[in-house]
Amino acid sequence: MSAIVRLKLGDLFDGPSDLIVLPCSTGGTVTRAVADRLLQYVIPRPRKGLDLGSVEIIPFKGAENISQYVAFAVSVRHMESNETAIEKIGEILGDFASENSSVKAISAPLLGAGAGGLKSERVVHALSQGFRKNAPENTELTIHILHRSVFDRLSAEGTPGIFSRKAPKKNLRVFISYSGTNENHKKWVADLGTFLRANGINARLDQWHLRKGMDLPQWMTNELDMAERVIIITDKRYADRANRRSGGVGWETMLIQGDMYEEKPDSRKFIVIVREDDFSCGVPQFLKTKFCIHWTSNSSEASLRNDLLKELYDVELAPPIGKSPILYFS
Repeated sequence: MSAIVRLKLGDLFDGPSDLIVLPCSTGGTVTRAVADRLLQYVIPRPRKGLDLGSVEIIPFKGAENISQYVAFAVSVRHMESNETAIEKIGEILGDFASENSSVKAISAPLLGAGAGGLKSERVVHALSQGFRKNAPENTELTIHILHRSVFDRLSAEGTPGIFSRKAPKKNLRVFISYSGTNENHKKWVADLGTFLRANGINARLDQWHLRKGMDLPQWMTNELDMAERVIIITDKRYADRANRRSGGVGWETMLIQGDMYEEKPDSRKFIVIVREDDFSCGVPQFLKTKFCIHWTSNSSEASLRNDLLKELYDVELAPPIGKSPILYFS
């Protein structure tokens, strides 16, 4: 499955992503709207003298709940742009995602369509073409469009060179919450995450995706917002910390409870795994009412992993319903 490109009506900063792309010129100038965002989030202005079609990527410090990285895409030179430059920008973004496994969701505007004078259709086509060259599978580029009329025109079915609103099915994004009880437990969690990723699940884990220096609560918030399913691996230490609201688990507990409160009563977003032989001491109070997978030291790893995959892939477990019998009445 190739990388995904989709269109979205709205502002770049409306929701979380892993990399957010801002347009600039070769002279280092930006639009008024972008300048306001730079001031709001204390982002340094782009450097002067960058080549058309180049991209400069830096950590998005202090706003990781919005994005891990921010990029300046040089899409305009002397009030002009071209499709070659836009395609090159897309290619650079795809390369960066390929080199950084934590980057899966990228948000960009219609680069070069404003001051650069390019038609929006050509921007989307060029940016998509470049991005899909080297971007890894399950990476998603969302092109944000501010005006409803432009969005409706570009996302119309059958428009040449434009991807449909119906994006290809992407890999399920799953956040794993746990407590680092000891090295053996951390390794077990990482092995489970590796198994899920090997089976088509975009498992997200702090051991792989949390950058040094990043604000932990903000990172957790971002991951919970973007996750389609959340696996909570709880043991005695996790339960104790959750009940006392202690440490990182304490923060996660508050965030998860808030997320659960907003979900519908029949939501299946959260999967609870109790990795403790004594079930009662391994479940925190706020998860007492949840149906849990009891993963004991005597459990069959292969069997439970298979059960977990069935749950994540929503496999129907009930036997098929046969045909109605022919009944005879005397």
